[in-house]
Amino acid sequence: MTQLRTLGQTKKRQQRDELMKPNALLRSKNKNVNERLTTTAKVPTIPVVIPSNYTVRKLKAEDYCELYYFTNRGLNEAKKNLLSTEPQGMILLPGAYGQQTWVNADETRDSKTVVTKDKNLTWEELNEAAPRMITTMQQHEWPEDCVNMHISFWTALQNHRWRHASDILKQWVLLLYQSQQRRMWHLTAGGLHGWSIAELNQELILEAREEIFNLDRDQALSALKQVRNLFSTISPPVDI
Repeated sequence: MTQLRTLGQTKKRQQRDELMKPNALLRSKNKNVNERLTTTAKVPTIPVVIPSNYTVRKLKAEDYCELYYFTNRGLNEAKKNLLSTEPQGMILLPGAYGQQTWVNADETRDSKTVVTKDKNLTWEELNEAAPRMITTMQQHEWPEDCVNMHISFWTALQNHRWRHASDILKQWVLLLYQSQQRRMWHLTAGGLHGWSIAELNQELILEAREEIFNLDRDQALSALKQVRNLFSTISPPVDI
């Protein structure tokens, strides 16, 4: 009987402790919020990086997100929207396995925003965006090996011999390769056919070069054709 009574008393204490946990968590949360709100830190001179709500949602879910959102242009657009847009309520979005999920409307892609694809970014924009995306990955607790993989990937591209090539097409090749491989990594990550992009694949870089060079040739031929058509429509001078 004594043993059962002891067990009963222990269980009651456990139940009481469980009931007290939400209040304790709430007090702790309020304390942390108050500490943050009453901080005496000065207004920062360096601009604070505040991505769009859409970007934050994508990074929280460890989904693919265009680097554009972390460029100066993308962040300026996000700042303008965040300061001027009123809350838009909730909408349903399809989930990973067919289920639907309620999300804030301002966490969806703004159809009015013109997003530059990764392959069309400049090297300056890539240099703006990559460190900021790394910081955001860390803030949202991406696996350390994934964060380090992206750091190695972008560092390797910066150190590639074509990065500062006099032929601008070779620099574009690396930007195309970056966009292709990062997108493919997200499509295969966590599956049976996933891989690391930390080490550059020179064979795939050469394939990207063929794509860029062929595109440049086609554009040159198209421009030449337009010039020929223009001159063919000009009537020859009439001798008097």
